[in-house]
Amino acid sequence: MTLHITNLDKHRYVCGLFWQSLSKPRELEREAIDLGRKIDADLMVVRMDHTTAQAGFAQTRDGARRGMYSLAAVVSRTMASEGAFYDGEQQPVHNWLGAFRLPDGQWVYFAVRDANFLPNGDFAGSKEEVLERLQSDYALGGWNVVVGDEELRAFGFHNFQVREVRSFIPQRADGSLRVQRRAALRRVGGRLSRMHLVAAGVAALAVAGGYAWMLYQRDVAERERELAMQQVRERILREAPPVARPWDKRPVPPALVRACMQEFRHPTAGGWQLESYTCTQQQQAYAWRRGDSSVAMLRERVPEVEVDPSGERASYVRPLQLPPGPAEDLLDRRRALEPVLSHMQMMGVPIQVTVAPQPIAQGSQQQPPPPSWRGYRFTLQNAGVEPWEIARILDRPGVRVDRVVYQGSHWTMEGMIYAE
Repeated sequence: MTLHITNLDKHRYVCGLFWQSLSKPRELEREAIDLGRKIDADLMVVRMDHTTAQAGFAQTRDGARRGMYSLAAVVSRTMASEGAFYDGEQQPVHNWLGAFRLPDGQWVYFAVRDANFLPNGDFAGSKEEVLERLQSDYALGGWNVVVGDEELRAFGFHNFQVREVRSFIPQRADGSLRVQRRAALRRVGGRLSRMHLVAAGVAALAVAGGYAWMLYQRDVAERERELAMQQVRERILREAPPVARPWDKRPVPPALVRACMQEFRHPTAGGWQLESYTCTQQQQAYAWRRGDSSVAMLRERVPEVEVDPSGERASYVRPLQLPPGPAEDLLDRRRALEPVLSHMQMMGVPIQVTVAPQPIAQGSQQQPPPPSWRGYRFTLQNAGVEPWEIARILDRPGVRVDRVVYQGSHWTMEGMIYAE
């Protein structure tokens, strides 16, 4: 075992214990002693968080001493009692990673899965060693939160929360740290003090005989937390501006495609070759290259054209105004997506659909819950099918075409499908 001993105020804490799970609620001490003897450890500490129990082991030859405190046991107990805020609420946390700078310049790392320290999940070393282990374990996924010093924020861990290691240790009114005697190392198989005997008896009763009461208390707390969260959600919904329904502001697909096709009047203006024609709810945009023609011939057909200084390319942008479509109630995901996909597949029209990011309300510090609907971005090519026919199929609640492009003799449509 590689141990590291550090001072926090006047107390000595040890990092790097070897943790093993305990499975006999009525015989935790005996089980821990037996395990310690098997691995040739002479110091141990027993921790119980949530409904799990573990023993952490150390050896005096590595520098640990009876009465030193396990920093891992202290931090895990605080995490178990306080929980963490993730997935929109404060709740118990069973899978977490932590990395903290120690006063002596070293770093300590904790990895807890299913409320149990991993065998190597209590480690202290240089910043580089800790970060390497943190990133390696983080890549495994499944962690509720990552906690640690402010300088870890730049790594972009999800559900990251800034905390210093001192914040996990109880403090007195004057700000000094208050030790937790249950986190102190004691001899494996040594004579237990009266306090330890009492604590062990109470712990065994809590794990074995008091399990039903704990479940009841947890259910009560869960109901109270859910009620509080519901009240917060209702207040946010009252105070925060609603997320806009974007489909209400856009024309229906037949209206946009019809306008774009009717205004497509300059495919070969003055003998110039069309590179692209792009049409949206707000404008039309042409882009040509000269070919064998001349600027004068193009200018004769399109007086407002913008010609590049090279005289080889030109563009023309014309405003287009289309009224928004009707306010529509959305279909569920299956009824919104599958008929569109099926029709396109039967006609041989290639279509790609991806999930769009959820929008948020703007102009308020209060963040409402995400909207009940989702957006799905689509792109398709007409594959020889008339754009009119495709627009007719897309004329469904919550379907909007944002852009129509003609390029290389093919029509492309891009837009959104909104669904509950």
